[in-house]
Amino acid sequence: MENRNLVVIETEQLIVLIKEAIKAELSNKNEIPQKELMNFKETCEFLGIHPSTLNKWKAENKIPFKRLGKRVFFEREKILKTLKQPDHLAGFRKKANSNSYG
Repeated sequence: MENRNLVVIETEQLIVLIKEAIKAELSNKNEIPQKELMNFKETCEFLGIHPSTLNKWKAENKIPFKRLGKRVFFEREKILKTLKQPDHLAGFRKKANSNSYG
């Protein structure tokens, strides 16, 4: 048989504890988890570019990618680092911002 203890707590303290628990849970829900590896479509949406543009950048090795079998994946962090490099992608940021895909 399981031992159970009865805890006596005032209503106001219980309300405070419930509010804190709800606030903590809601703040966790607002954090949108980001995938580290993105597929082709997700990468196009992330960059706001047309698939043909991503194909071109991939063929020209302007954007880092990984092959897993026949599938191609893009690492979010590596893409962001590439975007921050001033000389690596001439016109990359301009194209990524001006071409919308959706």
